[in-house]
Amino acid sequence: MYPQNPEILQGIYRASFFDNFTSGQAARFYSKLSKDVPQDTETVTYTSFGSVPEPVQLSGTATTAGVPMVKVLKDYKLAVSVKEHQVKVDMPRSVAEDNPADAAGMVGKLGGKASFYYDRLFIACLTSSTLLGYDGKVVYSATHAESGANQDNEHTTAGTPTGAEVETALTTGLGALMGFTDDQLTPVNEGVTSFTLLVNPLQYFTYQSVLNPALSNQSIDSSGGTGKFRGMFTVISSALVASKTHYLFANGVDPAVGFFHKTDWDVSSNMYTDSDLWKSSNIARFTGYARCAFYPWNWKSTTRYVFT
Repeated sequence: MYPQNPEILQGIYRASFFDNFTSGQAARFYSKLSKDVPQDTETVTYTSFGSVPEPVQLSGTATTAGVPMVKVLKDYKLAVSVKEHQVKVDMPRSVAEDNPADAAGMVGKLGGKASFYYDRLFIACLTSSTLLGYDGKVVYSATHAESGANQDNEHTTAGTPTGAEVETALTTGLGALMGFTDDQLTPVNEGVTSFTLLVNPLQYFTYQSVLNPALSNQSIDSSGGTGKFRGMFTVISSALVASKTHYLFANGVDPAVGFFHKTDWDVSSNMYTDSDLWKSSNIARFTGYARCAFYPWNWKSTTRYVFT
């Protein structure tokens, strides 16, 4: 017999919601590929994205010898406004009262959808044409010009892709990634040796056949690649990624996307309360609510490749 105390029910529903939310996190990629930034107010302006200068030699005959010039730091700004998000479902009062375990199970499924929703928002940030990062550009652009010249982290070519085409694309993407510099012309991805790829499920096996080190022991290697990149990449597949597109991320550096959150997911119910919906309309409503946003953070840690 389930209690009819709304406070106790809230606890039961929250437990079901967060059990599913937490278990779903193991399959999520947003938390692996974004910077977690708790935010105290609705809108916060983040500053000081500019880099510091490199040291110079003061004496001797090196070409840099002399008095170092004082360089003014670039004062980049990123204004982030968290948005409200909600998920809710209604159930007839009679069904909720007679089948309370089913109601709790349904609330648990809302938790699973809330977890997945963060992945969807992450991809929406990657593909947005309006969400701008600190340099005034979207995540992927051919005109990231903070170093004084355009740096390009989006690439396109014709392709299936085959295993050989995947290796060619990775050569291009890695070359660009390792060459990116900050506004003081210092390379920013020096020493990075491991990477993550986000791909569509239709291309997942092609990427795995080229990159998975365990597959190098096959009696016949049918990947079509050379195997030179085996062991360097973690490959994640998601149906949220467009077909014939991959996103390449450098591991261990400042992430490409920031996850800003003011109010984490919570769930509530009107069961056995004085709400008109429950008492007059005989409807049980279960509502999840959060305030968060994904914004471009560090474009220099990622590249995108699209096969056409």
